[in-house]
Order: sequence, then C-alpha cells, then structure tokens
Amino acid sequence: MKAVIFDMDGVIVDTNPHHRTAWREYYQRYGKTLSDADFVKYVSGKHNNDILSHLFAGKDLTAEESKQLAHEKEALFRELYSKDITPVVGLIPFLQSLKKANILTAVATSAPVENLDFIMDALSLRPYFDVLLNESLVTHPKPDPEIYQKAMSMLGVDPTESVIFEDSMTGIQAAKASGASVVGLATTQSLDELYPFVDDAILDFSQMTLDRLEKLVKIF
Repeated sequence: MKAVIFDMDGVIVDTNPHHRTAWREYYQRYGKTLSDADFVKYVSGKHNNDILSHLFAGKDLTAEESKQLAHEKEALFRELYSKDITPVVGLIPFLQSLKKANILTAVATSAPVENLDFIMDALSLRPYFDVLLNESLVTHPKPDPEIYQKAMSMLGVDPTESVIFEDSMTGIQAAKASGASVVGLATTQSLDELYPFVDDAILDFSQMTLDRLEKLVKIF
C-alpha cells in the first residue's frame, strides 16, 4: 500500500447532519420540503448541480444560475457548521500514523474549494495531505471515478496500491470504479448497508490500523 485517499464529507468530518439542515432550509426557501429519505436519495454524495436539478425540477438553470445557487447553499452550510466543526473520531491519530509510515495521502471531494479550505484550515489538516482535490478540478463528478483516478495520478500510484475511504453510495461507486480498495465509513449508511459494496467498513477511524489496511490491499 502506497496511498490512502479520503472523501471529505462523511469521512474526514461528519457534516451530513449539517448539510441535511442546510439543504432542508434551502429547499424551504423555494417552497419545497426535504425528507431524510430524499436526502439520502437525492443529496448525499451528489454533486450540487444534480441536487439543484432535483430542487428545481422542470426548470432549465443556466450554468451561472446553478453556480450562484450552489454558492448560496454552501455559504449557509459553512455558517451552520462553523460552531460545531470536528474531525471524525480517530482521524488525527490515523493520519499521523500514515505520515509516520510515509504513506501518501489525498482528499478527493465533490465539495467546492471554499468548503475544502474551510475544513482543512479550521482543523489544521493541510500538513497531513499531499494532494487536495475539489469539484472544480474534474469534469465528471462522482459516481464517475475521475476524481479518484486524478488523485492517484497526482500521487504517482496505481489503484492496486491505493485505499479509498468513502461514506455515500455515490462515492463508493466512484471509488470502486477507480480500481482501488474501498473502506466504508458508517456515517451515512449503516455497517450492514455498506458491507456488500465495499472491501471493509468501520464506524470511525479508531477501528482502523495500518495492519488492517495492509491486509486489505494484499487480499484485494
């Protein structure tokens, strides 16, 4: 194993409850409701353009309109999350162990760069990552594997040398399609829901060790 790649929302930080609140408030601004079931189906792990297509179904949004609407929603999310921001349990010690072992690391998120910068700087995480990728650096969002393929290319590693941590089904599809081993985080789905689609699954990073990862890659 040479590299470990992390999704951000639901992996590095458990932002889903705050994203759910932000999207629910945003839907209400436009006279619609967003149930928990609809959040999982239409929002979790999805690119903002896809979510906005659901919110504004039947309306053709221009690229500029979509960009502005997404910007407004993400600003609302950052405002809501700023007072509660915290890493997923065990993340920092796990990142420290990866660095100590000279394993390359990357973040590959469908979030905008403003959110990525917000999380990295608020938690002082930049020193732990060799590569940071956000939505603007790829053409095809998840479930397309492009962002993970690009992360591996930038790190100079092959899929068989890499492990990806994901939480959403959309992200897991992208990670699996990239050819890497995939570990699911049970922040969005339960462990039982994750196991059929991933190579391993954990509640948080306190359950993950380098030995467990190495065995996973060797089996894969």
